[in-house]
Amino acid sequence: MRKHPLETNSHNLRIIKTARDKKSINLAAQSGFFPLVKIIKPSEKICSKFAISQNKETGEIKALNDFRFGSGGKDYETIIDYTSYYPYSFPSPYAAYLIPKDIEIGEHVFLEDLIEDFVGASWNQGDKYRLESCEAIWNGEDLEIQYNPELNIRDFIG
Repeated sequence: MRKHPLETNSHNLRIIKTARDKKSINLAAQSGFFPLVKIIKPSEKICSKFAISQNKETGEIKALNDFRFGSGGKDYETIIDYTSYYPYSFPSPYAAYLIPKDIEIGEHVFLEDLIEDFVGASWNQGDKYRLESCEAIWNGEDLEIQYNPELNIRDFIG
């Protein structure tokens, strides 16, 4: 999927990388970065849906994610009706933004891989997807993410 303009580094800001496991975090620390460690907390606002239909004769299944496709065909019956779930998984329950030693208070940066869950896209069928990246401002202790739902959320219809 093509990134929304607000998910690209259109202002040529310094890019802050994210490490998502202990080994990567420690390697970054040994390389001179300060790992700003955060807990990964899945948002209840982020969700996708699925349903499972099964062929009555062969037992084969179809995983559906679009209401427009019905049960998958005349030879199929729904065995799991549409159910919401959190569609993302990460290698550990924590991650870290890798802060460069020379960052300045008030510096605007670009977070390439957001740890926090913010809605970045919404489908009129109910699915809501994570914003992958966003600008932030370093305040000397933390990154203030510059999320604006009016600008950052894309709406899909279909």
